[in-house]
Amino acid sequence: MKAFSYWINSILAGIMAFVGLLASSRAADDAFAIGGLIVFLGCVLFIFASIGRYFDRMGSAH
Repeated sequence: MKAFSYWINSILAGIMAFVGLLASSRAADDAFAIGGLIVFLGCVLFIFASIGRYFDRMGSAH
């Protein structure tokens, strides 16, 4: 079940990244545009960190 939660977290982060890009593209002012990009970048960094943690865990198991 723990491995399944990593998938769920990454999928939710991907959805949040997409929403951040939508908010940034349709922003009426600079605050929402920058905020959307920050949300997008944060989610992408989270996904890459999650992938890194997965492979680190796989390497330590061998």
